[in-house]
Amino acid sequence: MSHWHRQHTFRTSDLTTDVAILGGGFVGLSTAYWLTETRPDLKVAVIDRGTCGGGASGRNAGFLTVGSAAFYEALNRRWGQDRARHILSFATESLELINQHILKASPELKAERSYSQTLIGSEEQLGNWRSAGFDANIFNFNWQEGASLPGHLNERFIGAFQAEAEYKVNPVQLLGSLKSLLESRRVQIVENMSAYQLGPQGITTEVNTIRARHVVLALNGYLPQFHPAFTGIVTPRRAQMLAVELDEGLDCPALYYDPPERVYWRMAQEKVLIIGGKRLLDEAGETGDFEKLSPLIQEALEEYLRGQLGLRFKIIGRWSGIMGFTESELPIIESLAGPLPTVVVGGFSGHGMGLGFHAGREAAALVTGEKSASFFGPIKHSEIHL
Repeated sequence: MSHWHRQHTFRTSDLTTDVAILGGGFVGLSTAYWLTETRPDLKVAVIDRGTCGGGASGRNAGFLTVGSAAFYEALNRRWGQDRARHILSFATESLELINQHILKASPELKAERSYSQTLIGSEEQLGNWRSAGFDANIFNFNWQEGASLPGHLNERFIGAFQAEAEYKVNPVQLLGSLKSLLESRRVQIVENMSAYQLGPQGITTEVNTIRARHVVLALNGYLPQFHPAFTGIVTPRRAQMLAVELDEGLDCPALYYDPPERVYWRMAQEKVLIIGGKRLLDEAGETGDFEKLSPLIQEALEEYLRGQLGLRFKIIGRWSGIMGFTESELPIIESLAGPLPTVVVGGFSGHGMGLGFHAGREAAALVTGEKSASFFGPIKHSEIHL
């Protein structure tokens, strides 16, 4: 924050805590939740350079899903059926934990029970998936024939793979509810404070030192910005989002993925549709750790709504958010050697909302010593020197 935006010019007192979590997004707050759940004796502080949920966690489409069938088809090809199924189980448990620990405990949070559909546009696409060894039934995706899809879709798609027991949510409200739960547990949440160095005493911020015995780096796409050791391990990439008000209502109740078009969309409220995607139209241009709008991609999202879905609308919002991608497209959740015990949790490759709550539990277990390795296991990071 600029000196001129501050209300004072004096140094802030140092803070002492047991665990300092850098990053107040969904995963950082989830890690704090599980630390207070399993070790209520620990003092926990969450530090964010902006406001909690101001990054990608509050800049998405509000999908609480296990992920698209296309995601698991890709995992199946890369990692094999058993590993892909285990990841699906991890994501499924994450949604169950969110429902049990956040949604049921937060009556003010309006989350809608829903389901997702991965739309299939041609027999060729379906055949390619099957020939690659993808068995949707093993992954709990039920096939829906095109005739059963909503009217706007049944003439454009031959069918869809459907996943159940998922949620539509306002992500900012979700983060707000989680933050309130943490504050009721006396977690110290420090916003609008930039941390820039990890040392043997803790975290050096722009105005003080946060002394801690353990540090959690929950910075996702901003990990390389915080420490160069993460360069090449987590790559920041933008996601473009668009909100439109439709001329007419649209009976499409699910959360939708269209893999060939690389888009995802849903109705957020009556006549309001949220859509994102098309990143691969300018993959190099969308690599970076600052938010900006891409005219190319924003126009492609508009054209999808007009051409593929035949909709008429007016624009009511455009934005982008920064995601963190790994080469494996799976998150990093592991302990690292550094000036003091450090756990990194990040690199969700666009699946942070679905995997994040369970990932926070894994990170917390590494901090407390309940686990020596996370579900995702150590990935070759011998080059990381904090």
